[in-house]
Amino acid sequence: QIAATCSATVARELVDRWERMFGLLQAFREREGHTNVPRRHEEDGEQLGAWLQRQRQLHKIGQLPGMRAERLEELGVAWDVLAERWERMFGLL
Repeated sequence: QIAATCSATVARELVDRWERMFGLLQAFREREGHTNVPRRHEEDGEQLGAWLQRQRQLHKIGQLPGMRAERLEELGVAWDVLAERWERMFGLL
């Protein structure tokens, strides 16, 4: 019983943390107009850039849950930053 309660609490905290970081990413996008968060960027005391980098890594290896990936994509997150930058610069030619 105790183990199940602890597991549920930990799971809830992980979901809450992801939602908090997603909210910070939304705020960053609203303020900056994009989601290309610098890796070392901190937002409201949280390491938002490192968190976003981790989401990209999880997506690359197929471990980011589909709903989370969809939400990040809808916000404008590019999974491959270098490819996205190349496409953007090529479009400027």
